[in-house]
Amino acid sequence: MIVDKIVAYNRYFKNKIFHEIFSKLEEINLNTPDGEYFRTKDYYFKVMSYKTKLSSPIVESHKKEVDIQILLSGKEKIKVFDFENVKIKKEYDEVIDCVFYESNGEPHSIVNLYPNSMAVFFSEDIHNPQLAVDSKIENLKKIVIKIDEKLFT
Repeated sequence: MIVDKIVAYNRYFKNKIFHEIFSKLEEINLNTPDGEYFRTKDYYFKVMSYKTKLSSPIVESHKKEVDIQILLSGKEKIKVFDFENVKIKKEYDEVIDCVFYESNGEPHSIVNLYPNSMAVFFSEDIHNPQLAVDSKIENLKKIVIKIDEKLFT
């Protein structure tokens, strides 16, 4: 897992394709409709809007894609779990590249995500998004960049 300012992306991502990926952020703003954008064989962007929750049933990890999560507006808490503190709720689905879990312990980390920051989740990072920061439910707009994990090896 990586949590940092977006402008620091080049500290972590040396492959030249990441410059292409992060430069596309300039083309997305609060008025961009929810949906998928910039689909290539190596990555695509998902733009979504939702209301945070006090409790979120989504506890997930991915095998083929790395998530780079970025907020355009709002605040979001994301819990991150070890395998020891979850149990599989739904086995891996190759079509959506997702395993779903139920938490049965405490997270090892809690990320509060704000605009201009990013959280990067790798296959071992079981994450529980959509949570309200300080129990304050709010609307947010988010970009999830889904990147082929092969770009990280």
